[in-house]
Amino acid sequence: MEGLQIKATDVSPEVIFNPSAKKFSISGWSRPESPSKFYAPIMKWIDDHGAEQMNNATLDFKIEYFNTPSARVLREILDQLDKLHQKGVKIKINWFFDDDSSKEEFEYEFAQGLSIPINFQHKA
Repeated sequence: MEGLQIKATDVSPEVIFNPSAKKFSISGWSRPESPSKFYAPIMKWIDDHGAEQMNNATLDFKIEYFNTPSARVLREILDQLDKLHQKGVKIKINWFFDDDSSKEEFEYEFAQGLSIPINFQHKA
């Protein structure tokens, strides 16, 4: 199965979707000029392969910074994953955060209404 890998830049995160290793992560800065365009291949991959390839997997979000347009698209990705979860696909999410205020902001802005398990972890 073909995965998806996107190298990080100064404005966009590294994306690793490696189904054979069950490694899924999005990490780094997210402030691309067009977040919808940047995240489109990720959303397509989830649509096309998520149900089969992400079952019993964990997706790590280690995003250090994201701007408002990126936040909207990240919420869309979480909604996609939540829909898979509701269909019986066992996906866990690890959301790494720096401090309690960023955790609270995530819970308020992103996690409301989601049924997918989200594990909050302090960044090491």
